[in-house]
Amino acid sequence: MRSYIKLNFLILSFLFSLSAIGQIDIKQVKKDIVYLSSDALQGRQTGSPGEELSAQYIAQRFKDLKLKKINKSYFQDFSITQLRMAKNDTRLNFTSDETGQAKMVKFKLFDDFYPISQASNSDTAFGEVMDLGYGLISESEERNDFESFKDLKGKIFAVRLGYPTMDEDIHSPLADVCSVSQKIENCIKYGAAGIIFIPGPKSAEVPKGQLDNFANVKSIPIVYAKKVSEGIPRGMFCSMNSSIYAPQVKAHNVAGYRNYHKKKTIVVVAHHDHIGLGEYGNSRHTGSQEIHNGADDNASGVAAMLELARTLKGRKFCKHNYLFLAVSGEELGLLGSKFFVNHPLVPIEKIKYVINIDMLGRMDTSKRTLIINGTGTSPKWPETIEKLEYDTTQLKIVQSKSGLGASDHTSFYLKDIPVLHFFSGQHEDYHKPSDDAWKINYEGMEKSIDIITQFVKLNNKKKAIPFTKTKDVAKKSSKWKVSLGIMPDYTFDGTGLKIDGVSEGRPADKALLESGDIIIQMGEMQIVDIYDYMKALSKLKEGDTLEVKVIRDGNELMKQLNF
Repeated sequence: MRSYIKLNFLILSFLFSLSAIGQIDIKQVKKDIVYLSSDALQGRQTGSPGEELSAQYIAQRFKDLKLKKINKSYFQDFSITQLRMAKNDTRLNFTSDETGQAKMVKFKLFDDFYPISQASNSDTAFGEVMDLGYGLISESEERNDFESFKDLKGKIFAVRLGYPTMDEDIHSPLADVCSVSQKIENCIKYGAAGIIFIPGPKSAEVPKGQLDNFANVKSIPIVYAKKVSEGIPRGMFCSMNSSIYAPQVKAHNVAGYRNYHKKKTIVVVAHHDHIGLGEYGNSRHTGSQEIHNGADDNASGVAAMLELARTLKGRKFCKHNYLFLAVSGEELGLLGSKFFVNHPLVPIEKIKYVINIDMLGRMDTSKRTLIINGTGTSPKWPETIEKLEYDTTQLKIVQSKSGLGASDHTSFYLKDIPVLHFFSGQHEDYHKPSDDAWKINYEGMEKSIDIITQFVKLNNKKKAIPFTKTKDVAKKSSKWKVSLGIMPDYTFDGTGLKIDGVSEGRPADKALLESGDIIIQMGEMQIVDIYDYMKALSKLKEGDTLEVKVIRDGNELMKQLNF
């Protein structure tokens, strides 16, 4: 009799462990995804009417779920720049007269010079031109191009692109400190009133004349004088005017609050914007302009966040407050989450941890893999993952420790907050018009939402979730000079970088690399994981040729990449 009772108890315990999946309202999840990814929202481009409709829909869902407003509103609006164009009164003039009254040598906009993306939208400067050489500061090389000058503050700095031996030695330690952005920071540190970049070695990257809408804009004029190849003579003075047309529109974060009047708040975040018609050049589509509905990216994440807003309540979850947050501008550089952490609706120090849900809707039916990024941001996360209950024949969990990534958890990680990013993996429809609702794997979403629910429940009674920094990809720049045109397989946990997709016409495609290939070496660098791959990629530029070693069907192959 005891054996019978024990057996029934075990069966009931197992069924109870799976019962959370049954509590998920997958019909509502589907309804949310279908609306958010409908043509009516025109791809939810940040600041567009479609993005505003998305925000209004989420706010109404928050209201229906009886979540509270913060500061009497569900909305946290912020401004974004639609475009930036140099106006005709942008100028760069030179004279030998320190009063600025004598005749000026006038440079012609676009023919002789142009402002670069970091330039102030509106500022003027006049001062003596100081030739700072390459404007380099390198501790390892014991080099500082500024230290021999006195009284630099308020002067116009002339700086060459690149570094002296760039054409002959691409692996010089100076390669790590020669970016335009780094040189701008150096110049500002030493008091520049304006900066003139001039040509350097042939292989140096030249700033583009097209102004980035979302650049880190400085408060001084910054230009590239493309015809000043021999430098600027001593004793010259310069008059600069940075005048850039930069109209703005409103974007919308949406926040709903469940207040249990506790000391700490858990934030569940998902971005609700997508890429519209691909207006900003971040589409992988090569045909005519179409609506990018973004069912997986990230209507799926928003729908999961809304479902958690429905279920994370009551006695089992009342040890913390919950802020459910739909941010905008993720596709343009994490703009909404950056705005939130700099203008938090709850005190940053009161946020216990952050769950970010981005692309949860396309779990591969054969791999059945859920990726959890950020597991190194707290020592509690691996402990929790060990305690999760799920059928290992139906679901595999792959962990990545880094707190940095191309999604909104990064903004919180950089504020020393423990984070987790739940992600079902890349697919061929990423950033294409074909990312539609009918392709969503709702069974996979059920499993994933259940895992997130368990995660919150397991950490509900823990008094502290300590933060730890992780081994991260270098923070220099996410905009590499070149790309292979591949999608990494983020579910792969072997040695090397596995290719999940190849874009037509890009270097990988031309080199006949295929989906399923595993990159194990690029040039002389061994590729153990994605960090090695990104480090290798950061050293390449247009015109480079590189031998790459891949494993295909168990065989090693050598391919040549041409950038």
